[in-house]
Amino acid sequence: MAKSGNKMKRKFENTPCLICGSSQRLPFLIVPNRFEPGEKFTLVQCRKCGFVYLNPRPDSQLIGKYYEDEQYQPHRLHEQSLLDRMYKFVRIWNNRYKRYLIEANIRKGVLLDFGCGGGEFAAQMSRAGWQVSGVEPAPGPRQHAVEQGLSVKANIDEVTQKFDVITLWHVLEHIHQARELIGKLQERLTDSGILLLALPNLKSSDARAYQSNWVAYDAPRHLYHFSPVDVKRLCAQYNFQIKEYYTLFLDTWYNILLSRQLETMQGGNFLTGAVKTKWTAWRATIKETIDCFDSSSIVYLLQPKS
Repeated sequence: MAKSGNKMKRKFENTPCLICGSSQRLPFLIVPNRFEPGEKFTLVQCRKCGFVYLNPRPDSQLIGKYYEDEQYQPHRLHEQSLLDRMYKFVRIWNNRYKRYLIEANIRKGVLLDFGCGGGEFAAQMSRAGWQVSGVEPAPGPRQHAVEQGLSVKANIDEVTQKFDVITLWHVLEHIHQARELIGKLQERLTDSGILLLALPNLKSSDARAYQSNWVAYDAPRHLYHFSPVDVKRLCAQYNFQIKEYYTLFLDTWYNILLSRQLETMQGGNFLTGAVKTKWTAWRATIKETIDCFDSSSIVYLLQPKS
């Protein structure tokens, strides 16, 4: 048994800060695995720059098992519950909005959707006249995307061409080798191209309201927790500048509902939780309309510095 325990320990790794590389850190928050709330993970904060991240974390071999839960919506290809139907509605609306954001900057061209899942967004852009490729490591969703007629590779090294647009919709926070990936994407972007990152916002109203039960902490699948300042610092290291910030409005409501569900599972009062949900949702909606830096999810539009 001791030997088995040591083997498991070797599958968790300590990692330095993604932003500044420092290994000096302080405890930040203990958060549950939302599918197994009794399983807890530690978030730490870099003592040098303040960045928040999961540490220790499952290594790249162990992490796969945490995506196998049947409740994990991004990898579910068929609706099974009310939350699944809600997720599908949010995804359809968001995909249309994402297309609008892109075509407000570049009318048509060549697009790479990294972490394309089952290919819903990529397929929509293809139907709209874009030349689209995808990258998706998970075999099941990748096969589903290929069956839709999309060109989808298992990893970025299989992609060699240049793109006018590269998108990562809630993907970067999952990537173990995030710095290496950003460098590879930079190499594959045209000089006038744009890179769009959608990321949960650590500084959002719902993150403050739900604290350890904020669903977007999503331990251990989410390895990093960005604020707008963190994104700006990281991108500057790769010669990117942030040209625009956008919000994904429906993400806020969806994240609040799932956070409320997690809080209830952790022993929160049902009636108090219902009142808190309504108050947090309306307050967040008003605040993010005024300032997208308060949104649950932020889309960053990046361009290479000239």
